[in-house]
Amino acid sequence: MYLLITPNRLTLLRIFLLPFLCLLLLSETYSAKIGALITVFLLGITDYLDGILARKYKKVTSIGAILDPIADKIFVASVYLVLVYLNYFDFLPVFFIILREIFVSFLRSWFPDKIKVSKIAKLKTLFQMSFAGLAVLLYIHFPSYKYFINYSLWLIAVFSFISAIPYFSRVCHTVKEFRKSLKIFFRSLFYLIYPLGLLSTFPLAGEFFWINITALSFFFFKRGLVRGSPKWAYERIWVSIIIVTILILEYMYFKKLFFSLWLVLFLSFFKDGLESLKFMWKVLKLQ
Repeated sequence: MYLLITPNRLTLLRIFLLPFLCLLLLSETYSAKIGALITVFLLGITDYLDGILARKYKKVTSIGAILDPIADKIFVASVYLVLVYLNYFDFLPVFFIILREIFVSFLRSWFPDKIKVSKIAKLKTLFQMSFAGLAVLLYIHFPSYKYFINYSLWLIAVFSFISAIPYFSRVCHTVKEFRKSLKIFFRSLFYLIYPLGLLSTFPLAGEFFWINITALSFFFFKRGLVRGSPKWAYERIWVSIIIVTILILEYMYFKKLFFSLWLVLFLSFFKDGLESLKFMWKVLKLQ
């Protein structure tokens, strides 16, 4: 039994359930919304159980340490942006919440040994998951509470950044050791143009909003797997600049996004998605 239900497989289950959760949220029926609440609860349970199983059966692995924060970030990016699309959440606080996840993911790719998941970050994830369920519940029965939901969302955003302070502090202390590659590190910050472009253009995507969510999810998965390097930094900067430029130009000339979003989906799948799916398959085959 326990050979089938491993901690890493439970973590992957959280990721696999997210498209199902998003589809339930997008459905207009009451039963689908209740199903979404149940799914959020199940995701929270799996987040709790994978850690217990790993410690109890001595299956704490480096793969698990990588997968857990990846699953959390994909949850925030997908569920919170779907709730923005449904007008449950305002976009601006969600922008800052996901912005925090983008920066931490970037820093972890460069300093994987220095940035471990802290207790306050785990608490942040608990708040984010719980608040998503609470927001859906309130919106179903008390739609007039939307202002309360969005004010509370700002508190979640502030707490999210507070939880990142230990990470930034550790990185600052590590900079001296990183002196030789410091120029490359700061230059690679331009790569963040890509995820920031995806996030910023989300309100402009219309019915193709799911492309931005998919590409951001692939970004978080790939960044969680790959360590930052000079080669990666140089390659990704130019790809990022080109993609964002195409997004901007299409919106400037046509006042909507269509072809550029499909280009984003194509590139993100072949650049990040395939490797992410291969890694998932390897994890599923592991005992």
